[in-house]
Amino acid sequence: MNLLARATHTWKQAGWPPRLGLILTFASFFLLYPGVTEPIMTIKATINMFGLKSTIFAETRSILETVYSLQDAGYASVGFMVITFSVIIPVSKGLLIVWAWLSPARWRWQLIAMVSKWSMADVFVVAILVAFFTAQATAELQSNLHSGFYWFTGYCLVSIFSGQCLASYSQHQLNQTLTAKDHY
Repeated sequence: MNLLARATHTWKQAGWPPRLGLILTFASFFLLYPGVTEPIMTIKATINMFGLKSTIFAETRSILETVYSLQDAGYASVGFMVITFSVIIPVSKGLLIVWAWLSPARWRWQLIAMVSKWSMADVFVVAILVAFFTAQATAELQSNLHSGFYWFTGYCLVSIFSGQCLASYSQHQLNQTLTAKDHY
C-alpha cells in the first residue's frame, strides 16, 4: 500500500479527535519555528548613580540566539540541553506522530508516549526562565516578553492538546495490535 493510500485508510479509520490531533500536530510545527527564532525576551539592567539612571546592558534574544550565546560563552552543554528540549524533542515527537499515523505499530505509539514525557521539559525550561527573571525583576533588572515567547507557548499548548486528541487513537491502535496478536 502506498503512502497516500495508508494515510487515507488511517484517516477514514480514525474518528474526529485523532484527526484533529493530526491537524494540530502539523499546526504545532508552524508555531514552533517562530517560537524558536523570534525574540523571546529582553533583559535590561540599569544602575542608579547620583540620581541618574544609566542602562548597563539591554539584550533581546530568541531561543536560538540564546543557544549560540551559551555556546560562545563556553556553556555548550547547557545550550545543547536547551536546543534538545525546545527543538529536537518537539520535532522528533511530531515526526513520530506522522510516522505512526502512516504506519501504525504498537512500538511506534509506545515510543511516542515515551518521547511525550520528555517534551514537557520544553515547557519547564521556559517556565524556569520566566520565573527566574520575574523573581529578579527589580529597578535594576527588568525583563520583557516578546512574540517568540507567545509563539513557543502556543506551540506547547497546541502540542499538548494534539497529544490529548491522539491519546485515544493511540490506545485504540495498541489494543487493536494486541487483539490481532491474540487471534494468531
